[in-house]
Amino acid sequence: MTQKTANFITFDIEEWYAANYGTVDLSQFSDESSHLEKNVDKLLDICDEHDVKSTCFIVGDIAENKPHIVKAIHQRGHEIASHSYAHGLIYEMSPDEFRKDLAKSCNMLEQIIGEKVVGFRAPSWSVREDTLPWFYQILEEQGLVYSSSVFPGKTYLYGIPGFPQEIHRPLVDGHQFNIWEIPQTLFSFAGIQVGFSGGFYLRFFPYWFVKRQIKRSNNAGKSVFIYLHPREIDPDSPKLKLPLLEKMIHYYGVKGCEKKFRRILGKFDSSFVRMSDFINKSKF
Repeated sequence: MTQKTANFITFDIEEWYAANYGTVDLSQFSDESSHLEKNVDKLLDICDEHDVKSTCFIVGDIAENKPHIVKAIHQRGHEIASHSYAHGLIYEMSPDEFRKDLAKSCNMLEQIIGEKVVGFRAPSWSVREDTLPWFYQILEEQGLVYSSSVFPGKTYLYGIPGFPQEIHRPLVDGHQFNIWEIPQTLFSFAGIQVGFSGGFYLRFFPYWFVKRQIKRSNNAGKSVFIYLHPREIDPDSPKLKLPLLEKMIHYYGVKGCEKKFRRILGKFDSSFVRMSDFINKSKF
């Protein structure tokens, strides 16, 4: 299958309890009942079946406590990128707090893999419009090349309405940063911008619909990234106690997610590249 537009498979590598709902206290959890290693192995095995390489955004506590997982991902040819050190919300940090968190995360990952980390994804899409000026500035300071952190719509949890959906170097307050943003690609429904390619959206929408939206986006010249957390292919993963809405967002459709993911890879496998490879080879 020939694809004119590149797409991306991305995994947010974090523990099952890494959630940023106000009702969740991350400090009370440990990894004693974690299924992370076997779930990561399964995701990489599925990629191998389709000869696909992913970009893995890894939280610092995984790098610190389970460096063998980071090494395994890297040795199998997948890209290592940062998903912060502590999985904290960007808009709840000061610029200095974010600077320290980012540096700690990147330094830890780089020590494990022996390579420069060039990509970052904000936990829970927690970049807001008021954080953009210092967010991109700090990414530049750290020597990063790209971010994949923005939901260019609005939900009750996150998003920046009106943010460009194409891959671009953000222009903020008249200053264009030397960082590429790879935002989520959305579709419009009743005037609302809605996701379809990862997390709850991927689990909620049927395969035929996700396939159609990827094709429509690609035909319009827009790249799409699939994003999944290891727990999303594991119905037996430990569960958080959440209010009804958050419970649905976090767990709806987990049982069928692996099968849907496999079908998407089978349909679009030749289009998937690592994010850093795309940025390095593209001429914008």
